[in-house]
Amino acid sequence: MQTTAEILISAGMALLAIFFYAIGDFTQTVNPDDPGPGFYPRSLALLLLIAALIQIVQSWRKMRGSRGRGGSAQDSSGFSYPVFAGTLLLSVLYGFFFDKVSYLITTTCFLLAMMMLGGVRRWPVLLGVAVCYSLATYYLFGRVLMVPLK
Repeated sequence: MQTTAEILISAGMALLAIFFYAIGDFTQTVNPDDPGPGFYPRSLALLLLIAALIQIVQSWRKMRGSRGRGGSAQDSSGFSYPVFAGTLLLSVLYGFFFDKVSYLITTTCFLLAMMMLGGVRRWPVLLGVAVCYSLATYYLFGRVLMVPLK
């Protein structure tokens, strides 16, 4: 079961890499020799795609190897399809609401939901981590790196 989860997650990352590569076509006309602002995001997307494909191949080989030895391809890794689906759904919702709602609110709610999905139940921990992380990243990206955040 763990190898199936690894393949599914890696396939999702590969699809995201392809999507990010496609939307990373930022052009500039000032300096034709400069690779432009799309170079860095597209490079990261290609690296993510390569890593995801390597992980798919490794997991597939591991799954075939465990079947060949007479063992089961499934192990007791504790993989949970509801947690996988919940993580995917929360990530899509976070991406959808990211530009529509304040960064601090969106990120804090996303982190709270992800930690609750992961089994964290202590409210001081939930709120402390979510709020501190949101504030720290808002300060880092919004103030230090001057990335426009809502």
